[in-house]
Amino acid sequence: MKNNNVWMLLWALMVSCTVLSSCSDDDDDAMDQDKTRVAAFLQSAAQSDMFEIMTGTMAQEQGMTDDVQMFGEMLVEDHTMTAGQIMEMADERDVNLPTTLPAAKMTIVNRLDSESGITFDKDFANAQVQSHQEAIALFETADQQITDTEVQAFIDATLPALRMHLQHAQQVKATVDGM
Repeated sequence: MKNNNVWMLLWALMVSCTVLSSCSDDDDDAMDQDKTRVAAFLQSAAQSDMFEIMTGTMAQEQGMTDDVQMFGEMLVEDHTMTAGQIMEMADERDVNLPTTLPAAKMTIVNRLDSESGITFDKDFANAQVQSHQEAIALFETADQQITDTEVQAFIDATLPALRMHLQHAQQVKATVDGM
């Protein structure tokens, strides 16, 4: 009977080790998946900031209306701050950030660069509405998928500003569309 108990104990120990091992593998997979999501988010958010800084600078220089120029100034200031935070988080996590915009965003930048006056203002306002809708969607998706607490805190702190920028872009768009 004692021999049977020893075998039962050994069997239970082996099963426990197997279960713990597979749990550990699941935890590793979840951590790897979160790291991948964090890296993708930081890279996309960095490109979003880069676009906002570039077009905001253009708005300050090429914008015809005060609304466009002031909105451009706000974009440069706010997105320069968040770009710095993204760089810090990326450095801490060994994530390489892109140094160029995606082709679609570069097309918008090039188009805006060739415009002036009210044409620029209208195109800039449209681009800002679209880019902030995209940024909000990016941040909301990341907010649901990422478990990294520092990145979560950044998302939670940044989303209200992005929503405010979208409202501002919609107001600027309504103003310049009426011209």
